[in-house]
This record gives sequence, structure tokens and C-alpha cells, in this order.
Amino acid sequence: MKCLQCGSELVAGALFCPRCGAKVSSSAEMGSPPKSTLPSAANVAGRRAMSGKAKVIYSTVAVALIAGMSIIFIRNLPGGDHPVVKEQPVVVQSVNYEGAKLTMTPVSSRIENGYIVISLSDVIEKKMVAFTYVGKTKNVDMLAYINPQGKLVTAVAMCEPCNSKSFHTESQDIVCDNCGTRWNFTTLEGISGSCQKYPPDPIPSQVVGNDVRINTRLIEQWKMRI
Repeated sequence: MKCLQCGSELVAGALFCPRCGAKVSSSAEMGSPPKSTLPSAANVAGRRAMSGKAKVIYSTVAVALIAGMSIIFIRNLPGGDHPVVKEQPVVVQSVNYEGAKLTMTPVSSRIENGYIVISLSDVIEKKMVAFTYVGKTKNVDMLAYINPQGKLVTAVAMCEPCNSKSFHTESQDIVCDNCGTRWNFTTLEGISGSCQKYPPDPIPSQVVGNDVRINTRLIEQWKMRI
């Protein structure tokens, strides 16, 4: 190693030049200029490229999450038909129940080829009817009515928490005769009362000629919701 000031030979580990007294620099001690600590152009470019890819990935994931949450939110918004009611047939034109009060009128039923059958004419005429399924393992009280959109709705007539099997309508609401809980006539969403989660439970039915048919297997499989 040599002194950068006068060129004299330096002893290894010397802090000052013995000839001119100049301070020995760290670069002189190492015998070569210090290496730069700045990242190379290649490293900078690589980091920028990775950063760009990361942004794309993060953006894609964020969009997917937002879309998924939006779908869940929209599906759970109040309003719209009950899923079973949505698939039910329209049997008359829309009905205006504003100011009307309907009660359950008993009608006759029969079992035929694995179906419980009631008259469609009875439901259309009376708007809200009651009948009983007498099966092999259980007896189940049933309800059928025409909703404001003209759809036929068939359901198990039970408000489980208060064990009521009787209902009536008041304008656009179905009301439990026992506890007074109210549900929207169209959506079956709870409006008021202590049993809002337990409206009459819709069961799919079909119309064949003048018959309303409900598969008895569906009734046999029905279970209380509490």
C-alpha cells in the first residue's frame, strides 16, 4: 500500500504516513476504491418489474373480492319472492288485497298417486284455504292462497314458536292468529312480532287441469325449523 499524498510505502495497519503525516484513507487500506452500495440498473429494473406484477395481482384479487361481496350483499337484500314462491305458477291476474281481510276456509283434499290434491277453483274463489295431509307417519296442516301477483302458494300452516296453525291476511300482510306476528304477503319476510323467522313454510306444488297437486314425499320430509 502507498500513501495517496506522497506515494511512500505504508506499513500494514498504519493510520498516518510516516513521511508526510497524511492520514491513511480507508480506500488506501483496502488497496482499491470502495464499492458502490447503490443498486445496479438491472436490480432496479427487476424490482420495478416485480412491483408492476404485484400491483396487477393485488388489483385482480381486490376486484374479485369486491365482486364476490357485492353478489352476496345483493342476494341478501330484502325484497323479492321467497325461493319456492318464485317458482310457483301464476293462476290468475294480480290481485289487490288492500283493505281486505281473508281467513283460512277449510276445503276437502284427497290422496292420489302419491299427491295430495285440492281444487284450484276453491283456492281461486276463496283466496286462502286450509286442508290437512293425513300421512303414514304424520298429519300436517296445510295452507294454500293466491298472492298479490296471482301466484298459487302452498305451504305448511305452522308458526312453530307459538305452535299456531291458523292465519289470516290484513291488506298486504299474513298474520298469525295466535301471536300476531306479521309477514309480507309477497316475500314472506317478517314485519313485526316475535316469530318473524317462521312464516308458513312454502312447499312446491303444481297445477294439473283444475287440480293443485303437492307431492306427499315433500310433506313427509318436512321438519320443524326450530
